[in-house]
Amino acid sequence: MALKRRTKISAAFSMSSMTDIVFLLLIFFMITSTMVHPNAIKLLIPKKATKKVVVEKYLNVRVTESGRYYVDGKRLGADNLESGLIRAFSSSDRAIVRLRTDRNASTGHVARILDIAESNGIKVILDIR
Repeated sequence: MALKRRTKISAAFSMSSMTDIVFLLLIFFMITSTMVHPNAIKLLIPKKATKKVVVEKYLNVRVTESGRYYVDGKRLGADNLESGLIRAFSSSDRAIVRLRTDRNASTGHVARILDIAESNGIKVILDIR
């Protein structure tokens, strides 16, 4: 007497559940990537300069490669940078700060001066040497 199974096990694999998971992950990453806001400095960089702007009255601020700060040739320490920069800017009749940096200067040192200028409403021209 031959016994036969009534239900056969299929060896086929259904990909529909796998595609559902892939699409859900895709939607999840698309939504979460739009919520990420990096902490960056917003710079307005011109596409191509057609005119050269000449500014005669400006306050010279320099950042060296070793992290030293100079305001109009006078060295300032990192601890009294903000007060010295504001004092030098308010005591002169200059309207713009010209920030000169060395090519190998740390971005953190440059960003510190940009933060001080932005918080006090000072315009800055960035000059990289």
